[in-house]
Amino acid sequence: MKLPTRMDGVWKRFMAILSLPDLLVLGCLWASGFSLGYYTKSAYVYDNLWPHWYALVGGIVSLALALGWTLRKHKKQQYSYDHYYIIFYGLLCSLMGSCFMLTKQLGVSYYFSFVGLSVQYLAGFSYVSLRCDASGSRPSRIALANSLYAGGMSTGFLLFNEMEPQRCGLIALSINLLLLCLVCLNELLHHTGCINYKESRDLVFNLLNEERMVFLPRQAILAQFVGRTDYTLKGSRQWLVLLLGGSLVYLQKSCLLYSPTYMQLMWSSTVGYLQRTQLFIPFVLYAGGTSLAALLLMRYSPKLVYLLFGFIQMTLIVALLCIYSEEQSEHCFLFLCLIYITMGVLSSQGIHWLLECSPFLYTELALAAGFILQLVVLESCKYESYATDIWITLLVGSIVTLVLTSLAIAVVQWLQPQSTSLVDVRNRLLGIRRQPPSPEQTQFWHTNQFLAHNKPAHQLQSVQLGRSRVFQQYPITGSDIITDNPKADPNF
Repeated sequence: MKLPTRMDGVWKRFMAILSLPDLLVLGCLWASGFSLGYYTKSAYVYDNLWPHWYALVGGIVSLALALGWTLRKHKKQQYSYDHYYIIFYGLLCSLMGSCFMLTKQLGVSYYFSFVGLSVQYLAGFSYVSLRCDASGSRPSRIALANSLYAGGMSTGFLLFNEMEPQRCGLIALSINLLLLCLVCLNELLHHTGCINYKESRDLVFNLLNEERMVFLPRQAILAQFVGRTDYTLKGSRQWLVLLLGGSLVYLQKSCLLYSPTYMQLMWSSTVGYLQRTQLFIPFVLYAGGTSLAALLLMRYSPKLVYLLFGFIQMTLIVALLCIYSEEQSEHCFLFLCLIYITMGVLSSQGIHWLLECSPFLYTELALAAGFILQLVVLESCKYESYATDIWITLLVGSIVTLVLTSLAIAVVQWLQPQSTSLVDVRNRLLGIRRQPPSPEQTQFWHTNQFLAHNKPAHQLQSVQLGRSRVFQQYPITGSDIITDNPKADPNF
């Protein structure tokens, strides 16, 4: 492939993002991560580790929303693109949370903020996946959305100060007000016909959605391919791919990011290496890794990226265990920086997996289950603070990560389908496989006009045109000549 053609494809994908609905949903995901950054700093820096009720409320709300959304899709039998209505509600909850922060009621503020960020997370990533076309750009688009989410989390972690809640509340209030105004503008432009955000760029998916055929059961889908010789029908493995791969990849992505042991080691090594305290460095490096993943996935397949950076992360963890010293933690600084970057590169794979491999009817339910699993890991990792022996805790956490990463790499290489149209991915997971085309015929009598005469190979004569060029010629006789004028033929 020529370089200009490749650059044209990248430029077209980039320009497809520059529409108000696509930019706005990225901004809402950034705001969702911003709220999570506030909570993360409050929990890990200001030692508010033990209140689990905020995350519990967020998980319950996301599960209830996904169940209601699934029932609505089942009733209508098509996508109605209600994402921005749901995002509007999430922004209102986040706005109320920032108002409580202005009055210094941080406990109440976290309840509303968690509800808001959970709703925006669910609707935002679902919308990003639906807006992708069939050219295979979905992994890079989801990675870009994940980088905005991680960037918002690192920014919220950087700006939050529990001693100045009013300043933090004012910042959050301004962000949520701005996004609410843009959501209203987006709806107004859609109502006037200037834009249309209630459609996908995947044409096949749009056609099925308009005909109310997008949520058909497996037997009804298979019935459309019965008797076709260009397809073969095999057993379905959709639920195996979704449950096994989704759970493993999501666990692998979350187990180190929220580990207090790794975070404390990163902070102590930063002080020893840079001679200053920079608490935000782990999350900034993680956000940088997510941005790197968005760039890599524009060119390389998710399987290759996950394989490469999975092995890099495993190697770095082993190196960290070899070099660790409690008295000289600054030796671990560079290894920890690279580990957090690889965490970011691998982090979008779980979201991409759930959005692309789940049945269309249960996509938001699968994404909500992944988000709840992430919250469970976040809250469970807090109990590492009870450990007294840092080395044993670091060793156990690292071994668990190594096992999960190796299993996740194997599952990704084995089960993940190639990213194309959502309908094609669904068909492959359901066991509908296109038959490979017949091999090209290279023999002379199969590749030229003598095919009509069905001349066998032994009747051809070879003509040597050069040292390595041989032309196969059929000797023309009088009986082979067919004139254009049938009246001139005596046998006519």
